[in-house]
Amino acid sequence: MKRFIKIVNFTFRYITLWVIISCIFSYTSHAQVNLRKVDSLFLNGKHKEAEVLYEKYLADFKNSTLTPIPIYYKLAYINEEKNDYARELYYLSMIYNQQPRQTVLNKITETAASYNLAGYEVDDFSFIFLFFRKYSLYFTLFLLIVGLYAFVILVQKKRHNEFIRRRHTWIVMLYLSTLLLLLNLPDFYQIGIINKDTAYLRDSPSSAAPVKRAIRKGNKVIVLSQSDEWLQIWYDEQQLYARKLDVWTIQ
Repeated sequence: MKRFIKIVNFTFRYITLWVIISCIFSYTSHAQVNLRKVDSLFLNGKHKEAEVLYEKYLADFKNSTLTPIPIYYKLAYINEEKNDYARELYYLSMIYNQQPRQTVLNKITETAASYNLAGYEVDDFSFIFLFFRKYSLYFTLFLLIVGLYAFVILVQKKRHNEFIRRRHTWIVMLYLSTLLLLLNLPDFYQIGIINKDTAYLRDSPSSAAPVKRAIRKGNKVIVLSQSDEWLQIWYDEQQLYARKLDVWTIQ
């Protein structure tokens, strides 16, 4: 048992150190854009220049989970002023995806309703998923520790030739399989926002495929999978395909 606790402590320390090093490296390697200067432009009302520099910073910043949230707030504000509701919803969704707050959700639904956009209805699954995503590291560590503990107990019983009920083995295997599914859940569920004035949704990933729906800019879709040029999406209770260039995916 003591050996198992030592292994868990070592694993936790290693993961924590890796996260800290990644954060430092990411922020240091993208220091070429002077954010203080850009913030000064924003505060002085030079929103057009600030927007260009903010977007340049984000384009160079590969790890979106480490991106400073205030940049998204400012870009959402700038695009609201420009009446570019699609980009405003995109940046608000990026914020909500990382910080699921009721105030942000209210702003998203209010903006979507004012432009009569679809896909922004809130259900329990969406909120639970975003909550899990926000605290995924803690959930993962907790579930992994429980799974490893159960697995070590089984191994120890096996080594001491103790009787192991078959159902206990199956329960541990089912638990580990479920844990693997949960760890990969964020890769299977993404949202996207249409960025083209009119996007054509087809029943197969081909330009020659019949058009099933035509939806306008700003509508939200669920992204199921993606290839080089196409996204498999879920919209209006249908599985369809949209060109990747026509959709902003929320990371």
